[in-house]
Amino acid sequence: MPLQQLRGRFGALSPETLDRVRSASLDELMRWTDRILDARTLDDVFG
Repeated sequence: MPLQQLRGRFGALSPETLDRVRSASLDELMRWTDRILDARTLDDVFG
């Protein structure tokens, strides 16, 4: 789900971003998913 949300919000994702999301812990995924709605950039999501 986070990848779909990220693509919908920011468009095509780099291989590095894909790897980061795919290797993330459940806690990280939940935190990032919460941030997607307000984030202006991917750095805002992952920061």
